[in-house]
Amino acid sequence: MSHLDLVTLLVHDMDRTKAFYTELLGFEEVPEFSRGDSFSWLRSKKRSASIALFNAAEKAGRPTVAHIPDESGGVMLGFEVEDAEVVYEDWKARDIPMRTDVFDMGKGRTFGSVDPSGNYIQVFDVYPHFREIQRRIGMD
Repeated sequence: MSHLDLVTLLVHDMDRTKAFYTELLGFEEVPEFSRGDSFSWLRSKKRSASIALFNAAEKAGRPTVAHIPDESGGVMLGFEVEDAEVVYEDWKARDIPMRTDVFDMGKGRTFGSVDPSGNYIQVFDVYPHFREIQRRIGMD
């Protein structure tokens, strides 16, 4: 049995990408596991998920990565928020690039954006009756 614990993003602008996840999505850097401009470990304040930001130029020389694309590698991270519309308006006011407007996805509202390194971000909220289903099946 396993669970997703860490997502590693290869980034081209460490400072802007770190600020995106800490300032806009509430992650906090774990200094004990971070190394300046080359690596940053970000931990969710709400749950146990972590995001590692690795400088793409440095990672390219390591054996675990054969090729670093200049654009998004197809990763999309989903972040649950209290109210997707409020976050959408806040991000638009900050000139964060948007992929989509807010729309109903059936179980809540969502919109798409990108982080400063081009990784796809999906922000969503969950309607109360779906939240209750999540609680019943242990997803809270």
